[in-house]
Amino acid sequence: MRNVFILFCFGCLFGSCVNAQKKALDRVLELESKLMAVQDASANVDLAKEVLVAYSDFLKAYPDAESNPEILFKSGEVFKGLGQYLQAAQAFYKVHYNFPNSKLAPLAIFQQADCFEVLEQRLTAKNTYEEFIERYPNHPYVEQAKGMIQLLHFSDEELINQFQK
Repeated sequence: MRNVFILFCFGCLFGSCVNAQKKALDRVLELESKLMAVQDASANVDLAKEVLVAYSDFLKAYPDAESNPEILFKSGEVFKGLGQYLQAAQAFYKVHYNFPNSKLAPLAIFQQADCFEVLEQRLTAKNTYEEFIERYPNHPYVEQAKGMIQLLHFSDEELINQFQK
């Protein structure tokens, strides 16, 4: 009888934890859907920041949640939308470093390289694109990454001249 009671208590405790996590995730997704309706994070900075706080709170409260790679990736996208490219690069790094087997890991590296490019960190962008190519040689974006590496060798002025020809 004692074992049944302990098992019942454990089941209730586990069930309430899962329920709390689901409620927290639902709150995050609700805020996210409001931001997606705006379509441009920079058009509603306050809502974008609220979404980022919700992402951060969820990640801290549930560090082992199955949805964490997606939440980190989405936080990188929101940071990019706000023009906060360094924070975006950090979020994308966490995706591919902490969750290398996630379906989002390849895109996270690619997005991280793009952020470095915008920050005019050309060597870091090049190295990150090369890491992407090395780790995911069969990914559909490999040719695009190779092209981006080639473009990194040109100055802005040289690129303008190339496109004007």
